[in-house]
Amino acid sequence: MTAQHAANTRGVVRTREGVPSLDPAKLVWAFAAVLLVYLIVVPFGYMTYESLTDAHGRATLGNIPKYFGMPFVLEATTNTFLLSGAVTLLSVLLGVPLAFGVSRTDMWGKGLVRSTVLISIITPPFLRAIAYVILAGPNVGYLNQLLRFLLGLSVESGPLDIFSAWGFVVLSIPSGVAFVFLQTASAFENMDPSLEEGARLSGATPRQVAFRITLPMAKHAVLSGALLSFSVSLAMYGIPHILNVNVLTIAIRKSLLMPLDFKAASTLSMVVIAASLLTLWLYRLSVRAAKKFETITGRGFRPSVMRLGLWRHGFTLLGLLYGFFAFVLPYGMLVLVSFMRRIGYGLELDNFTLWNYLYIWTEPLPRTAIVNSFLLATVSATVVVLLGIVVGYLISRTRVRGRAILDYLAILPLGIAGTAFAAGLIIVYLNPPLSALGVYATLWILLIAYVTRFIPFGVRYCQTAFMQVAQELEEAARLGGANWFQTVRHILLPLIKRGALYAWIVVFLSAFPEISASILLRNIGTDVIATAILDMWDGTGGLPAASALSVLVFLVLTLLVLLAHRVTGRSMLERG
Repeated sequence: MTAQHAANTRGVVRTREGVPSLDPAKLVWAFAAVLLVYLIVVPFGYMTYESLTDAHGRATLGNIPKYFGMPFVLEATTNTFLLSGAVTLLSVLLGVPLAFGVSRTDMWGKGLVRSTVLISIITPPFLRAIAYVILAGPNVGYLNQLLRFLLGLSVESGPLDIFSAWGFVVLSIPSGVAFVFLQTASAFENMDPSLEEGARLSGATPRQVAFRITLPMAKHAVLSGALLSFSVSLAMYGIPHILNVNVLTIAIRKSLLMPLDFKAASTLSMVVIAASLLTLWLYRLSVRAAKKFETITGRGFRPSVMRLGLWRHGFTLLGLLYGFFAFVLPYGMLVLVSFMRRIGYGLELDNFTLWNYLYIWTEPLPRTAIVNSFLLATVSATVVVLLGIVVGYLISRTRVRGRAILDYLAILPLGIAGTAFAAGLIIVYLNPPLSALGVYATLWILLIAYVTRFIPFGVRYCQTAFMQVAQELEEAARLGGANWFQTVRHILLPLIKRGALYAWIVVFLSAFPEISASILLRNIGTDVIATAILDMWDGTGGLPAASALSVLVFLVLTLLVLLAHRVTGRSMLERG
């Protein structure tokens, strides 16, 4: 058995006749590597080629000054980085105090803040944008009508205009705050209180403790949250589309409208991808650096809760404002409008109806979109989990050379914006030789996009599940005469099934309302629920019907979150 184990480690298995045969782990590695290269590297390679060559295929760097010298593209680039930076800064200024208040103080409303953070992460931001268009639209927005009445203004527009750069920032902040909160709250909760207690015994005030001990210890978590917030804002599509704000993701889509300009789309996409990958690299560095500030040891402790007295009401007010404007107000407005015939008729009793919910189940566009979204989310979640099990096993349970390559390939899609990746897929499947597959303008290209974009979720969750299973169980199975396949099937898979199911739910949550790639890849008959909402918002069915479909998305995602909680026994926030 020892000799056989050593042979397996070297990648060779000896049969009973002594004839060497290939280690099955190496075959699985080869299959996984080829599949990841096809899904991830090929579109990236096509875009790189298009961005670095001219119309005759000659190598050139002229595409960058050519396209970024255009006023429209220059404005989009400036807006993208300035607005993403503004969102990040404000998200840190709001998210860190919220995380500190929920984790370390006796503030009220902690449950509302955590619920709002979770909702902001799992629901697409464009749903919130639709709600605030209804509220703060310059002409008939309910908030504007109320302000004009209270202030006695005789104008027919304003004073608020959500269709602006500040509208983009305000509507992006809830998601940015959620990612900052997610990173920093765990750092505050896991911080050894003896450090702060020592400072207080030395005469430091609570304010001095917070700024000289607590925040410095959590600075790498704050940086990680800021980088996540910036990355999400950089790749955002739904909010700028609804608000008509010119950013790079919008410019990429316009470059692929008639007439098609693959060079422009590739060049713009490569800039977005480069910025996203740089942000991802900095994020990984910040996470590694955070290990230098670990304060949890083998000695048990209970994080202290600061008694702030009247000051706790400041944290409570901040939490209530965040919960109200990011969760209660927008989603309450969507529910209310979903039962209206016309928005302009107000709250009159005869203006309420169930027709909008009947419409989304009977009209071809929303009905087809609902079916497509459920189908694509189900299949993509299943494929991603299966691939995640294979790659996670190879990374965590084998010594196959090159497994680190799989690890880096699997994480790469996190650094590629959905719109930029969709542009790459269009270039790949509209040009030979892959154009012969005929997947463009079908559900297949959407499935490829979803699977590729969400591979990191499947791999990470399944890898974590494998790492939680002790190696001794596999060794015991082999000592009992089980071969590799029997060990995996009867020992490992049953033990990781809960982690795999959780990964499936997370991928479904991400794929069901996906918009950034879908908006470029959808075609007649292949609409998904996010593109149908945008089409209905643009005029097909109107805002009430779009609100009804948005409420359906919210309900589906909420039910899946509850299912995830039921499966794991913990909140999704606790699982990170």
